[in-house]
Amino acid sequence: MIERIAAVAAVRPGTAIGIGDDAAVLEPCGSVVLAHDLLVQDVHFRLPTAARDLGWKALAINLSDLAAMGAEPVAALVGLALPGPDALDIEAFYGGMEELAAQTGTTIAGGDLSEGATLAIAVSVAGRLGEGRSPLTRAGARPGDRLVVTGPLGASEAGRALLEQPAHGEGLSEAVCAALLKAHERPQPELAAARTLRALGATALMDCSDGLMLDGGRMAEASGCGLMIDLEAVPRADGIDPVAAALGVQPDVFAATSGEDYRLLAAVRGDAVPGALQAFPGGAIVGTFMHGTGGAAQRDGVRVALDRTGYTHDV
Repeated sequence: MIERIAAVAAVRPGTAIGIGDDAAVLEPCGSVVLAHDLLVQDVHFRLPTAARDLGWKALAINLSDLAAMGAEPVAALVGLALPGPDALDIEAFYGGMEELAAQTGTTIAGGDLSEGATLAIAVSVAGRLGEGRSPLTRAGARPGDRLVVTGPLGASEAGRALLEQPAHGEGLSEAVCAALLKAHERPQPELAAARTLRALGATALMDCSDGLMLDGGRMAEASGCGLMIDLEAVPRADGIDPVAAALGVQPDVFAATSGEDYRLLAAVRGDAVPGALQAFPGGAIVGTFMHGTGGAAQRDGVRVALDRTGYTHDV
């Protein structure tokens, strides 16, 4: 559907990068970066969800898109469609959003309110690249580059599974369960990690919102090359193994295909690998870009066919 929309919507003077990457980039000098996300009740979240956490997450996933372009946040516009005046604790919602905004130097600068059949949250963010900096797009990987993920994967989807079925966490400590729930409810946009990856000379960058396999494949496609993911190298968040087992998914596949972790994925050249491993001790080199097309997975050198590749929106 995104490809169909992009085929209709032309890029005109004043816009450097349009539909197809993590965010759009405006001229002059490619310095202004724009991103937008929509969260709809019972598609992206379920009630009751703490309004403060919902506000945090609504901003966080947008700031992650700015990080994925190597941009620094400036401002956010927030649109709410509410099925009634009591559908959302407004002070708590904006309080959670403002908590993250204060940490990241973002101003909540305005927005819109409307009545709607269901609760929907639309957030647009604006960021800047800084003088002389170009955006880090998902299209710069080349055969021989390595794929870096900045931290462990699978925590957010495991947290969502625990929210829906607490029994999936049987045997896990209270602290581990709390960490998994927090990963789902309060993702952290990796703005500092993006700065580090730029300094390391990353050739392509995007955030991991729909799963390593799916998003890594998108980076490979945008870059015009193939990608092989090494499942045994994918870092797994603490506590996800029993949750994956309860869901009938192998833990390494669960980590490689779970959505909403919002880690960064970066293509780096071979000489940058030691620096990447040192900069992200919880992360890993998880794959290699190759000649060809499409993404694939292997375990211990043997190609693996996966029943799932990541989170996809049902439309």
